Amino acid sequence: MVSAGGPSLYKSGRGCGACYQIKCTSNQACSTNPVTAVITDECGQGCLTESVHFDLSGTAFGAMAVPGQDSQLRTAGVLQILYRKVECNYNSETVVFQVDGGSNAYYFAALVEYVNGDGEIGLLEVTSPLLAPLSLRMTYLDSGETVVASDVIPAGWQPGEKYKSNNETINAAGWADADAGATWYGEPEGAGSTGRACGYGVAVANPPLYAMVSAGGPSLFNNGKGCGTCYQIMCTGNPACSGSPITVTITDECPGGPCVSEPVHFDLSRKAMGALAKPGQAAQLRSAGPLSVSYRRAACLYQGTEIAFHVDAGSTPFYVAFVVEYENGEGDLASVEIQPASGGFMPKGFMPMQEMRSAEWKLNSGGPLSGPFNIRLTSGESRKVVVAQAVIPADWKPDQTYRSIVNF
Repeated sequence: MVSAGGPSLYKSGRGCGACYQIKCTSNQACSTNPVTAVITDECGQGCLTESVHFDLSGTAFGAMAVPGQDSQLRTAGVLQILYRKVECNYNSETVVFQVDGGSNAYYFAALVEYVNGDGEIGLLEVTSPLLAPLSLRMTYLDSGETVVASDVIPAGWQPGEKYKSNNETINAAGWADADAGATWYGEPEGAGSTGRACGYGVAVANPPLYAMVSAGGPSLFNNGKGCGTCYQIMCTGNPACSGSPITVTITDECPGGPCVSEPVHFDLSRKAMGALAKPGQAAQLRSAGPLSVSYRRAACLYQGTEIAFHVDAGSTPFYVAFVVEYENGEGDLASVEIQPASGGFMPKGFMPMQEMRSAEWKLNSGGPLSGPFNIRLTSGESRKVVVAQAVIPADWKPDQTYRSIVNF
């Protein structure tokens, strides 16, 4: 029950795996009952004249017909149909990864199959370096939800082989079916640490974060690329759990203990841990030890706050570094580029900056840079772009924060 899709469905390959309900009512042979088809191929030239076009398999096309009239429907020519995107549901089937035949110790590629929910994968990440067993993290294209298939590619893996995950999928509400672990650290109402690994400093305790933050295990911290991402988490397995979700931002790294022994682990600030509890039972929940929590990736929303740039204390005209704070939406960044004032030794265009395994980005210019600086940000998965014009002024100072008037 599959279909090739025209450009608006195939999406340059990103639409592969998406599920749609379709039904026809315009022909006497139509049953008017919906069928569900998965986008598994691209429809080329013949599908370009319509804004949305499904080139169905023979089985899927026949399934739209009144019983016994599938042949008549197939000979009816091009049909007008109704359609809607739906959640994929492969029942008890879990995600499968087919390793590309050209994969080796230095290059890894895999086909992802049987993804419930959105169906479309916007990002697939593999543990680095490529030392098996390998864990893979998937991020949905539309919702941004993530799930980790831990150690799914075993030691001794072979190109061309398929490997089935254990229980990794995402349900229709976006909550990962495989729970995460949760612990806490820091002062009773504190923010854990001062965001050391991500570079946020004391900002984690102040608005708009309000200490609702977490350190992340390897799959969440993601070598610094996870800094700034937001997650909804909730606990239900302890009598003190409220069962209501809270939203936290990843602001630090948890590099040891249960953070590395579990596929997904949140080391929450004590304030965030307490917020998972029923009113008046925060102390009981904190004393319960490690918890099992449900989680899902969520859009960051810092109402009334625009993106800010905290210039590193070691910055000079020859070396500029800053932490990017309070990005709405995905929270993480694919790239940061800086444009100095025109004139002088540097080119006039935007120059790419280097991520420092944190929320901090740097540029070793090789020559003096003059402000004001324009900063161009590209979001991590959707690749949305915003430009903060002249956000760092000509008379900028190290260890100062400069606020823009833009956000995603």
